[in-house]
Amino acid sequence: MTEHYTENILEAPDSEIVCWCSRVSKQMVLQAVIDGARCLEDVSSMTGACTQGDCRRLSPRHRCCSIEIIRLLDTAIKHKE
Repeated sequence: MTEHYTENILEAPDSEIVCWCSRVSKQMVLQAVIDGARCLEDVSSMTGACTQGDCRRLSPRHRCCSIEIIRLLDTAIKHKE
C-alpha cells in the first residue's frame, strides 16, 4: 500500500512525510528553519533527513527527498526574511 503524498510539497499538509527513510515531516523541516537552518546540511543535522539514503526506494515520489527539502527550505527562508 502506498502512503498518501502530495506531489507539490509546498501544498502538502504540515504532517506529511518529506524524508521517507528517516520519517521527517514537512513540519519538522519548517521548524528547523525557524530554529535557524539555512541549508540542506543544517536541516539534515537538525532533523536526520537525508541521512539514510533510501528515499528513492521508500518514497512514493520515487526520488531523493532533498528536492522537496530544498524547495521547503528556500520558500520558508524567503518568508522568514
